[in-house]
Amino acid sequence: MGVKKLRSIFMRYIFTVAGGILFIIAINVGLYMFCINTEVIIPVMNIEDRIADAAEEIQTSKFFDTADIPNFCDYGVYTPAGVFQYGSLSEDTANTFWEEATTNGKNIIPPYRVRVIERVDDVVLLRYRLTSQFNNTTLRRICPASDLLLVGLIIIEIVVLLFLVSHWFGKYTGRKIDKLLIVTQKIEKQDLDFKIESSGIFEVDRALSALEHLKQALKNSLAEQWQADKLRQEQISALAHDLKTPLTIIRGNTELLYDTILADNQKECADYIEGSVVQMQDYIETLIDMTKAKENFPFHRKNVKLSSLLQEIRTQAKGLCAVKNIYLEWRENVDREYIFADSEQLIRVFANVFSNAIEYTPAGKTVFFEVYEKDNSILCSITDMGSGFSPEALKHATEQFYMDEQSRHSKSHYGIGLYVADSIIAKHGGQLILSNSEKTGGAQVIIKIPY
Repeated sequence: MGVKKLRSIFMRYIFTVAGGILFIIAINVGLYMFCINTEVIIPVMNIEDRIADAAEEIQTSKFFDTADIPNFCDYGVYTPAGVFQYGSLSEDTANTFWEEATTNGKNIIPPYRVRVIERVDDVVLLRYRLTSQFNNTTLRRICPASDLLLVGLIIIEIVVLLFLVSHWFGKYTGRKIDKLLIVTQKIEKQDLDFKIESSGIFEVDRALSALEHLKQALKNSLAEQWQADKLRQEQISALAHDLKTPLTIIRGNTELLYDTILADNQKECADYIEGSVVQMQDYIETLIDMTKAKENFPFHRKNVKLSSLLQEIRTQAKGLCAVKNIYLEWRENVDREYIFADSEQLIRVFANVFSNAIEYTPAGKTVFFEVYEKDNSILCSITDMGSGFSPEALKHATEQFYMDEQSRHSKSHYGIGLYVADSIIAKHGGQLILSNSEKTGGAQVIIKIPY
């Protein structure tokens, strides 16, 4: 099928409508002429002729016969003095028409025409409509003017035609233009492994061609970015592993110094060296975590006993709280026995979140933990009594290397913890939801894990 321009499609629509209208008019006019030829309809040009013939017959006949009156006429019979005697008209109507016709000299009383026929002993008044009309009395009563019926039918049929053709035209062009929407939605979702097919409309294909170039450029850009990120992570990981060896040697030699007799200033220097080495090892572990944060860390899901997992998390949380003299309030409200998850990675998530909560909770205060079920998921809420998330942190805390003002003054935060936690929870198909607690005023992190 060739490619069409919108102009040709519109012209096709116009010609279809015009052809349909002409066809409708031809069919209806043909049917109308057939009805005239078969005397189903009395055409307007025959009305006056039949009235004239009837008038002559009535006037010359010795005896008045109602059979001489055309069936499309109403009549009234009067005395020469104008007194109504009988007829198909009611007496009041007959008197009204007699007065208008004889006294006022009118032969047109809308929408009727009147013909007065004088006989020897009486006067006959005929009332009729000068319009094409049905020969059948019932049809004439329903539709007095057959011309109006013809016009009405043509108008209705044209409206139906316009509706049907417009509906077809709308569906046809809609299907073509929908391809633009489908392509833009896929590009928006970065789903770039698809082939853009021709729509069959020149103008739409031009837009699709532009989207194809955009898709390919975006695909190349993402591929380059992915390669650059991968190379950067590999370099960071390699550098971090390379640094671990000399740091281990430095730390080992520093520990050997403690086995010798050191002066106070020498011991102070050894303490500085060991503390710095420990801090540098923490930095290196953070760098390694960063390189594993998205796709590279091992991930193995299996059915995990929920009570055992919670017990392990509680043990770690109690140990972290004990270091800063912080209380842990623990609540469990779950009936489920197993969840499908990677237990090691989940423990890593909770360790990161608890570390943050404990870091910002003053000594002697409490960290609250609650686990419950909702919407086919396990929800774990961890709430501290610190100052809470800033508005900026609520938006960006799970981004890599993000640190707010509090984190910048901390020696143990590098903008990695919540980023790693969010990555792991996302792999479980869950959510990491950040908010501030109305109860404590501190930060609240809800970990949502589907069954």
